[in-house]
Amino acid sequence: MNRREFLTRSIGTSLAGGLILPGHATSASQKARKRPNVLWIMLDDGRADALGCYGKPWARTPHLDALAARGVRFETAIVQNPVCVPSRKSMKSGHYAHTFGLTAMGKPTATPAAYLKRAREVPNLLKAWDKIGMAPINIGKTHAYRDDWSRKRDIGPAFDVLGRPRTEAVKQRLEQAGSKYPEAVTKTHGWAIGGTVPLEPEEISTSKLGDLALETLAELTSKDEPFFLRVSFHAPHVPCRVPKEYMIDPATIELPLPTEEELASKPRFEREQLHVYAGAPDLTAEQIGIARGTYYGMVSLVDTQVGRLVDHLRRTGQLDNTIIAFNSDQGFQLGEHGLWKKRVFYEQNVKVPFLVSCPVLLPQGKVIEEPVEMIDFVPTLMDLCDLKVPTTIPGRSLMPLIRGDVTEWREAVFSEIDHSMSMYDELRHHSGRRVMVRTKEWKMVWFMDERAEDKDGALYHLKSDPEEQVNLYGRPQYTRTVDYLERLCYEWDRRAELRSRNVLEGKNDVA
Repeated sequence: MNRREFLTRSIGTSLAGGLILPGHATSASQKARKRPNVLWIMLDDGRADALGCYGKPWARTPHLDALAARGVRFETAIVQNPVCVPSRKSMKSGHYAHTFGLTAMGKPTATPAAYLKRAREVPNLLKAWDKIGMAPINIGKTHAYRDDWSRKRDIGPAFDVLGRPRTEAVKQRLEQAGSKYPEAVTKTHGWAIGGTVPLEPEEISTSKLGDLALETLAELTSKDEPFFLRVSFHAPHVPCRVPKEYMIDPATIELPLPTEEELASKPRFEREQLHVYAGAPDLTAEQIGIARGTYYGMVSLVDTQVGRLVDHLRRTGQLDNTIIAFNSDQGFQLGEHGLWKKRVFYEQNVKVPFLVSCPVLLPQGKVIEEPVEMIDFVPTLMDLCDLKVPTTIPGRSLMPLIRGDVTEWREAVFSEIDHSMSMYDELRHHSGRRVMVRTKEWKMVWFMDERAEDKDGALYHLKSDPEEQVNLYGRPQYTRTVDYLERLCYEWDRRAELRSRNVLEGKNDVA
């Protein structure tokens, strides 16, 4: 079944099933509309299991769970870099991070002119909507291609990353209430990773960003013209804090903590440098619980804002003709493996939520088990909007998977980061480009870099060890597995380098 037949059948099914709201589906403007609206909602540092639909019973996200039930949920969506700027740039360009030379967010010791040229010339796929009169608007965090939005507005957090109030008014509220916030702080860098604040939910910046998004959405829906709105929340990024009514009871959160045996088996870079960066091993059990409850609570507050936006689309009769996509730039460690925050390749960090719903275009309640990469996200939106997907990018539309035309996608998925370009000194030295290759069965992480002293690898059998606690790298019986995964990495790198040359030579076919 081709795409046109699929859309025709889907639209017919939706109408027959009564999914289009009465009083709106039959209007002349609705019939004439060719393209769907796009509402793209993002978390910042949001791991997949922060949503209840990914299986954790303590995650309170009823609106997002309902969105998943009305659309398609990708069980394993992997980001191409475990840091926000390169991940978002990769996502919006459809290229792997090293194609344009940006594999870390920090201070490169030296940046060759060729990389600078790549970074300037890799196109933003969102520009395709400019050409059809749907110039994308951004509310919230921009990060990567920040000047390409037709309009953008933001509301930043009321606290800095150390948990200090940014305004005198908020400072006084904390003092008057005798607040102990932050209650959980990492050792090395002092990041505020948990605690309640004596503020009402509507006073939290997440809610204020929701207000701004709703105001913008109301303006767009009043024009009865197709629109593209991206709402990018700053949560659950540090500083992590919630009003007390959104705090998730730590006693209900059952996430593993590492044993001494597990930690001893980890790669040197992780045991030494990443543990210093994370500053987490010295947290008490109570602090870890508070931080975890805060994190899931912050996502729950985002869920409330999503509910407001979806309700507006429903009330204005535009829900069924709006593509609602939800994802994140990367995840967040919550003490698993003795680590906090990001820059690692565990599932909690590289596996993000990915939902997409549009009743007239997509099936409902479908779960895609096949691993996908987030470079496929924007090409999928382009396909749904009848826009040409460039052939010069590795990202591709996921519609064949959604339609069921194919059952397998890629042999492996990849993520990478160059720690030598990190803004954190403890990660810059004796390191380099670290690469993750993941199949359905295996995951390997290693230094794919001649500058590094050795490969310093980690190998996990995901089917028998989904928590990635037993490092099999270096065991003789897995030599062939390591060789196979290394070969996949070299083949991936060779193909990506060819695409990099095309970028440098101006061979781009972005619509």
